Amino acid sequence: MALVDENYRDSGGLREQDKVHVEDFLSDEDRAQITGRGVPFFSGREAEMGIFRRVVNALSHDRCGNATIVVEGPPGAGKSALMCQFMEEMRSLPPTEVGVRRWLPVLLSAGDAESPPSIADAIDEAIVGQLAADLLAADKHPSKPSETTGLVEKLSEYWGGDITLSRARMRAKEFFDRGGSFMGFSLGASREGPPSSISEAAGRRRAAWHSWQIVLMIDEAQGIRAGKPHAGQGTLSALHQGIARAPVSFCAFGLPGTLMALADVDVSRPSGGRTIHLGGLDEAAARQTVNRCFQAFGVSNSAPWGDAIIERAANWPQHLALYLNAAIRQISGNNPSEMNTEHADLQVAMREGDQGRAKYYGQRLARIRRHHGGFEKLARELAPILRDRAGRIPYSDLFDIVENIGRRTSSLSGTNATQFIRDAEQGGLLAPSDDGETYDMPISSFAGYLLGESLPQGSR
Repeated sequence: MALVDENYRDSGGLREQDKVHVEDFLSDEDRAQITGRGVPFFSGREAEMGIFRRVVNALSHDRCGNATIVVEGPPGAGKSALMCQFMEEMRSLPPTEVGVRRWLPVLLSAGDAESPPSIADAIDEAIVGQLAADLLAADKHPSKPSETTGLVEKLSEYWGGDITLSRARMRAKEFFDRGGSFMGFSLGASREGPPSSISEAAGRRRAAWHSWQIVLMIDEAQGIRAGKPHAGQGTLSALHQGIARAPVSFCAFGLPGTLMALADVDVSRPSGGRTIHLGGLDEAAARQTVNRCFQAFGVSNSAPWGDAIIERAANWPQHLALYLNAAIRQISGNNPSEMNTEHADLQVAMREGDQGRAKYYGQRLARIRRHHGGFEKLARELAPILRDRAGRIPYSDLFDIVENIGRRTSSLSGTNATQFIRDAEQGGLLAPSDDGETYDMPISSFAGYLLGESLPQGSR
């Protein structure tokens, strides 16, 4: 029996995660904040959420092998928002069918991804955080005394010795007041030193981990490298293959090149459609995002504003965030309690969004030229060719085109076409297509910026 329906459908209605104060929304600007909760106004991505739910059902039945999701996408495609939505889903999932384990997302940096001690510490901290939150919540919502006693017993495994309920409550509060510091965790400590493998780490923590279905959420995963301090040979590979003897799997989110980084640490390409190449939203999802935002803030007379944002943002997640932020800032400026567009200037808001988009393009270009100053010139020469070819070029042709431009303009001196293509991927100019055979432009309007054209307002 499936734990969750794999056919994810976005109804478009408001949810708990959409309840956000105007001030908090305006402070986030253009990048999702990874808080463990879903990002306000997240919309669409039904295919991607369906993939996540298929993995959930596999893990629920203890099928741990190849329970790996890899999400690649250029900057601004919404990788962080998708990660947050995976975490939001896990908050409401029932326990697994096999083992009756609670779901626990654990945020992990790429630098720690091959280090068993770092992974174990991150998991321990996440478990203590959840148990501490449960204990403090029990004070607000009285529960059975046996449940509270169980929480104290589990926390004592980390804090050592027999602790009283009042002492546990105090330490739980301190945990959050101090930003989740370890505060003397002793679980897994050993005179033998740090664990050399994830299986060894799990063995030391078997009693504490057995009731959790742990999913590591690896951010900026293109930075995964072997040979880090205390790195265990094949740590992620063992998790990917399901041979780690631990209820732990992982999702990796990163720029193009993430699959290559994982291959370098012996994680083979995930099967069963579990590799996601993230691009722009479809128009229905983009409009859902705008509608949710205006509905949540009670914006009246919003239709012209919504149309302008959709036209300007061209379904690109980062652009949507910029223009929505600019719009809400302008609408709330005079009287936040009314949120009526009649007293706000639409053109001022759109110009603010345009400035943010131009800054975004400049950041992408800076990333492209970071290894070689000539790469900017090469990118500008390549832009009209990409546009003429509808942004879809076989890799062999792309390589030859880049080399020819490089020879003609001397923009490849001291480097090679492969390095340029890699930097152009991470800068958002190029991305491998789903077919694996061609490259396209994930943000087509980037070409217009490189050619010095005015910011496009309708097409990508």
